[in-house]
Amino acid sequence: MPETQLFEPSHLQTEQVESLIAAAGVDGTRAILEAFQRSTLELLALLDHGLKDGSLNEAYKNAHAVKGSAANVGAQLLAEAAGSIEGACKDGNAVAALQFLSEAQSKFETFCVHFDAHLARY
Repeated sequence: MPETQLFEPSHLQTEQVESLIAAAGVDGTRAILEAFQRSTLELLALLDHGLKDGSLNEAYKNAHAVKGSAANVGAQLLAEAAGSIEGACKDGNAVAALQFLSEAQSKFETFCVHFDAHLARY
């Protein structure tokens, strides 16, 4: 088994990833990551569109979906950014939500790099 912590815990919750690997194996975890990436890219695009169109209720729902799936794969910073989008949508603040969306997109990209690197160790 690889060393437990090569990455900053803020970028990748390795315990969560290790539990995915234990349950699904490395190949199964890769498949989970691919599905997560596809759905998150779609949800982030929907969020962008919804926020720019002023559809805050739909954006709230999409942010909630991102938050939940991010937490499931160990992307805590992305989950937190999505939670901030939820809060801004709830407050009716599309401008703040768009700023948090930019942060979420960055957190998503960083997480994917760290997740891929972690799996490459197997």
